[in-house]
Amino acid sequence: MQNQPTTQPPLFSILMPVYNAAATLEAAARSVLDQSQGDLELLLVDDGSADGSLELARSLAAADPRVRVFAQKNGGICAARNRALAEARGRYLGFCDDDDLYLPGALAAVTALIARTGADLIRTGYELRRQTADGRFVTLPHPAGTPCGLDPAPDGGAYLHFLRQSGPQFVWNAWYRREFFGALRFDGRCRAGLEDFVLNAAVYARGPRAVYDPVVTTRHFESAASTSRASAAAVAARVESLPLWAEAEHAAMAARCEAGARRRVWAARQAELVTFLMHQLRDSAAPRPAARAAWRALRRALAPLANPAPALDFLRVAGQNKKQAAALLLYAVRLQDLYAHLPNKEEELLT
Repeated sequence: MQNQPTTQPPLFSILMPVYNAAATLEAAARSVLDQSQGDLELLLVDDGSADGSLELARSLAAADPRVRVFAQKNGGICAARNRALAEARGRYLGFCDDDDLYLPGALAAVTALIARTGADLIRTGYELRRQTADGRFVTLPHPAGTPCGLDPAPDGGAYLHFLRQSGPQFVWNAWYRREFFGALRFDGRCRAGLEDFVLNAAVYARGPRAVYDPVVTTRHFESAASTSRASAAAVAARVESLPLWAEAEHAAMAARCEAGARRRVWAARQAELVTFLMHQLRDSAAPRPAARAAWRALRRALAPLANPAPALDFLRVAGQNKKQAAALLLYAVRLQDLYAHLPNKEEELLT
């Protein structure tokens, strides 16, 4: 039996999709429930687990009235998150995967940012740990940005600066004001990733008041079985979702940027798609036929969008990232397969 909601909505609704997570669910849930900022509800949506996850979720709910449990047939992470969104009552929405952790003080830090800025969207730093072939988890370094904010006014320069500083647009290191989020939902056509990027582009198209602070709040794990890993099957599914991401990014650019900045911003966002696909194909060791098909799919996705930027314009927006500049040059001259031969610090860490 589910816990009955209280009258006063909590500050946070933390949405956790659950699928065959009996080994990690309790630690993930406890990392949320043990936060010093305890004004929250934790929504656990079991997505057809077959390993006892649902029973564990129900035991957590029996022990803590802030936990609410929902069960459904397996429909994937988008369906599970969308069910949680339909049930959430908190003033701000946060996401935590069933094998991730909120670090101590995470929600206190986010609460302070909300009190100081009143932002519709809060983005923070995170820690990324990837599993090696022998089962160890290695922390992958990534550069932290500098604190910054974004106002609702259409300003292409400010929009691009915010995206660059806040890094990849995941949902598990972000918190959204529920009234602003409104009826937005995850696109179920994203079967193996990219749903975060598609959804966040739709958020930016709405013109949020946003803030980024590099304070590290979340530890995200990429296990060998994680949906975020670049397996051959996962990359093939993500290639199918590339048009959705490209269209969402283009719509956000058009909504957020004055006419004079659109070419520059769109070139930069296209660069994100290009480098993402290069990393995915390299990390999955995709065979040449699959890689060629993936690049054809990306070029088809970008071709019909307005204000296209010539490929060599990407070099101008690569800016301070020499490796990205090299990747974009290879894409421009259609030698992108050579990217796999560039030095890879992540691969060195994982061996």
